[in-house]
Amino acid sequence: MNGWMSLAYRWLRRPRSRGQAAAEFSLLLLGLLVSGSAFLAFAPDLLAIFTVYVAGFYLVLGYPLG
Repeated sequence: MNGWMSLAYRWLRRPRSRGQAAAEFSLLLLGLLVSGSAFLAFAPDLLAIFTVYVAGFYLVLGYPLG
């Protein structure tokens, strides 16, 4: 383990008060919920883009669509 890894590991393993642990957990949960809702909001658009991308390969290779 190099120096940077041991520093990060020591920082993660540091002692925390109950309030600090609750605050960190709340912020991590909030970030997870925001990123999850953003993914769900844009998932249909991403699927449509991927569908157009795959359809382009079919057209280039000469396969019929549908």
